Amino acid sequence: MLIELIIVLTIFTYGSNFILYLILRTKEKIQGIEKLSIFFGVNMTILLLDGVFLFIGKAISDSGVAVLE
Repeated sequence: MLIELIIVLTIFTYGSNFILYLILRTKEKIQGIEKLSIFFGVNMTILLLDGVFLFIGKAISDSGVAVLE
């Protein structure tokens, strides 16, 4: 179960970065430093959420609540 969660979170992280890149590529008013700060802010938020989801998934997996096999 934990491997599937890691795969889904990886796809979510890279997918959201790609969507953010496409959005920021079309904006002409935003300069380089502002784009970098937006990228770093979004990435830090996504990585925090990934860590929270992995912690919850590991806690559920170790407690024996999720018996999927």
